[in-house]
Amino acid sequence: MLLLVMREGVRRRKLSDVAATLGVTQTAISHSVARLRALFDDELFIRKPHGVEPTARAVQLAEIAEQVIESAVRMLGDPVPFEPARMERDIRICALDYEVALLSDVIETLRLEAPGMRLHLRAMGREASIGALGQDEADIWLGFARDLPTTLESVELFDEGYRVIARVDHPRLANCTGLDLDTFCAESHVVAAPGGTAGGIVDKSLRSMDRARSVAIMTTGFLSALDLVSRTDLIATIPARLAVGRADRFGLKLFDPPLALRPFQVSATWHRRLSSDFAIAWFVDHLRKALGPMSNARMTY
Repeated sequence: MLLLVMREGVRRRKLSDVAATLGVTQTAISHSVARLRALFDDELFIRKPHGVEPTARAVQLAEIAEQVIESAVRMLGDPVPFEPARMERDIRICALDYEVALLSDVIETLRLEAPGMRLHLRAMGREASIGALGQDEADIWLGFARDLPTTLESVELFDEGYRVIARVDHPRLANCTGLDLDTFCAESHVVAAPGGTAGGIVDKSLRSMDRARSVAIMTTGFLSALDLVSRTDLIATIPARLAVGRADRFGLKLFDPPLALRPFQVSATWHRRLSSDFAIAWFVDHLRKALGPMSNARMTY
């Protein structure tokens, strides 16, 4: 109320008009002016025959009041529509090589729709990523989100399955139309273990059938597994999107796994402090739409 009286008093130079504008009584305006005079130790409005004359201090304070009122209106009013094309923003993303490869499919549309968006990618696993989100050292983590702290929120981007890969001129598999379990176990494997530890869903599934595979090389990245398989007679079991998208580039032949492997979910996760961040919401929604259900057609990553 005091801010409005200050602004309108300088604008209208007549306290009765101020009362009419604000929809209050002249007595209320007089009380407000008295409080303002006491607060700023200045006459503020000097009485004249046909109204009041604001002092220099009143004019100065009215300008400040105008700024505060405008800020309050913006804060309490409807949010400004988010415009990706006008955004200038860095987005810090935690992801391992598989998720980074997936991002490459959406980079071009991101650049077209939000040319001012800059992505900062950090190679981090689950625990490090959760810590980075909590310390405000990252904005988004892409990965398998499960049992998250209550301070984090996530949205599932897609379900992911697996493919077995071998080079197209593999001496034993080049002419195979399908891969049976005996052949799978007899071949030597590259195992991609992003967490740095051996074992995983493939070995657990094999153990449940009293079977095992021969592991020749263990690497921490799926992209290095692709490269190794393309240059050797080794095979590997990797996420389906990565296999389908890179098969032609690496000269690979793809097989369905000859054993049951539970699919996993790839999610985008962020800290709750960013829940009202329009840029983060737009970015995650863009990923969700772009990385939706994989078609039978070959995708490019």
